[in-house]
Amino acid sequence: MPSRFPLAHTIAHYLRPYRGLFAFAVVQVLLISAFELLKPWPLKLVVDNVLGGAPLTLGPWRDLGPRALLLVACCGLVLLYFALALLSVLHNSTTISVGQGMVNDFRRDLYQHLQRLSLRFHSGREVGDLLYRVTADTFAIQTLSMNGVFPIMTSIALFVGMMAIMLRIDVSLTLVALAVCPIIFLAISLMGRRITRVSTEAHEKESRLYSVTQRGIAAIRIIQAFTTEDEESRRFLASSSESLRANWRLYVLQTIYSGAVNVIVAVGTALVLWVGATHVLAGTLTIGQILVFTTYLASLYAPINSISQTIAMVHGARVGARRVLEILETTPDLKDGHRLIDAATLHGEVRFEHVAFEYVAGGRYCATSTSRRDRVR
Repeated sequence: MPSRFPLAHTIAHYLRPYRGLFAFAVVQVLLISAFELLKPWPLKLVVDNVLGGAPLTLGPWRDLGPRALLLVACCGLVLLYFALALLSVLHNSTTISVGQGMVNDFRRDLYQHLQRLSLRFHSGREVGDLLYRVTADTFAIQTLSMNGVFPIMTSIALFVGMMAIMLRIDVSLTLVALAVCPIIFLAISLMGRRITRVSTEAHEKESRLYSVTQRGIAAIRIIQAFTTEDEESRRFLASSSESLRANWRLYVLQTIYSGAVNVIVAVGTALVLWVGATHVLAGTLTIGQILVFTTYLASLYAPINSISQTIAMVHGARVGARRVLEILETTPDLKDGHRLIDAATLHGEVRFEHVAFEYVAGGRYCATSTSRRDRVR
C-alpha cells in the first residue's frame, strides 16, 4: 500500500481482490439505468396511441389494434418492473458482498497493526477509542467504495440518459429543468464542509463514550470497593449526553441540507410544469410527451438529490476512514526482524550501568536507576 495511505489509494488497495465482482456490479448499474429510462414509455404508449388514437410507427406493433396495444403496454410495464426488481436484488447482493469483504480486510490490517504497536503506544490510548475504530470506523471503507461509488455512478448514468431523451423531446423545456442544477451543486459545496466538521465531532464524542464505558466495566471491582458508583454513573451520563448532542446536531444539519435541496427541486419542477403546460396548450407537445417529460423530471432531480445525500454520507465516512488510517500510519517503536547470535561466542558478563526508567509524557513521573553486574553462565 502506498505510503501515508491516501484515501483513493486505500480504497483501490482493498478493492483489488474483488475487482471481478466490482466490474460485474458496474454492468448491473448500466442495466438498471437502462430499465429505469424505459419506465415512462408504456404510459406514453397508452395515452398517445391507445387513448389518443395516434398511429404507432414502431416495429412489429404498428399494426396492432388499440386493445392489443394496451395489453402489450401493460405486460411490458409489469415485465419491466419485474426485471428491475431482480436486478436490484442481484446488485445489492453483489455490492454488499464486496463491501463486507473490504471491511473485513480493513479490520484485519488494523487489528494486526495494533498488535505490533508497543506498550508505550497503548498506554497513551483509550481502549474504548481503539475498540470503536476497529468495530465502527472500519465500515467507512464500505461507505466510500460501495455505498458511495455506485449510487453516484447510477445517478450519473440516469442523468446522462434522461438528458439525451429530454433534449430530443423539447430543448427549451430541458434548459428550464437544468436551471436549478447549479444552485443544487452550490448547496452541496457549502454544506459539505460543515457536515464534515460536525461528523468528526460526533465520531470523537461517540469514541469517548466507548472509552468511558469500557473503563468503567473493566474496573467494576475497584468501583464497588470504593463505592464510587454514583460518580461513575455521572461520568457515563455526561459522556453519553455529549455524544447524543453531537449526533443530534449532525442529524439536524443533514435534515436541513436535504430540505434545502428538496425546496430547490420543487422550484425547478414548478417552472417546468408551467412551461410544459404552455407548450401543450400551444400544440407543440402531446400529452404523452409531457407525461414522459414530467416523469423524467422527477427522475432527473432524484439523481441530483441522491448525489447530494451520498456526498454528505461520504463526508462522514471520510472521517471514520482517516481515524483508522491515523492508526495504520503509526510506526511501531520496535521494528520487526531477527538477529542471529552464535551461542558459542557468548561469554563474559552483562552490565547494567546508569539504567533509567520513566513513564511517557502526560503520565505520573517515576524514574529509577541502577548499576549492576551479572555473570553470564
